[in-house]
Amino acid sequence: MNDAVRRAMAPTQAEIDALPMSSNAKAAAELLAGRGESLLDIGCGEGKFTRSLTKLFSRVSGVDIKEVRIAEARKAAAAEGVTVDFRVASGQALPYAAESFDVVAFSNSLHHMPDPRLALADALRVLKTGGVLYVMEPVPAGNYQYASALVNDETEVRTDSYKALVQLAGASSESEMMFRGKRSFESFEEWRSDHIDRDVKRKALFDAQPEAVQARFEGAARREEGRFVFDQVFRVNMMRKV
Repeated sequence: MNDAVRRAMAPTQAEIDALPMSSNAKAAAELLAGRGESLLDIGCGEGKFTRSLTKLFSRVSGVDIKEVRIAEARKAAAAEGVTVDFRVASGQALPYAAESFDVVAFSNSLHHMPDPRLALADALRVLKTGGVLYVMEPVPAGNYQYASALVNDETEVRTDSYKALVQLAGASSESEMMFRGKRSFESFEEWRSDHIDRDVKRKALFDAQPEAVQARFEGAARREEGRFVFDQVFRVNMMRKV
């Protein structure tokens, strides 16, 4: 493993401490401004990130495999008064013609695709030549990853998705950046509920070893104004379709 790949997947604590504090929305606003008129967000979930992109693009679309998430996304878009074409669809079989979008984004979703290579290939299909593929992924490193590892260790799938990205044919790497996002919780119970809300199957993992999970959570956190605080590490890769 060369040092660039090692840092992208397993930065040291000193490297993590040196990363800027940011957020996916802020990073996208900085990196995607002036990138065209149309954007597709693959694996959009309830669409919070997708809706934020209506400030940058005149035509925004989002797809997710879960009907309930798309229903939530449509309801939130209507409440905010923004227009987004939300559709229920697989990220590996997109319901769009070739060369349809100036930007295609995966926001914390590529590692959730059953086959990241198929998802990336279909993303390139609907991306215009010269267009940009925006991929934001959490990095399996840092104190938030350590705290979560007993109930949600995604090191393998995140590694596989990164390998699929850097080996992607038909696109060239434009840039790679990393940042820290602050995660703050009032209690262990709040953090536990957040995990289970994201995936109910995690409840069994919490219940199997509750004391060990809580001890790891409390030991990994730093305390700020009575809250448990973590730095979650993220990486953004920008790829251009050739």
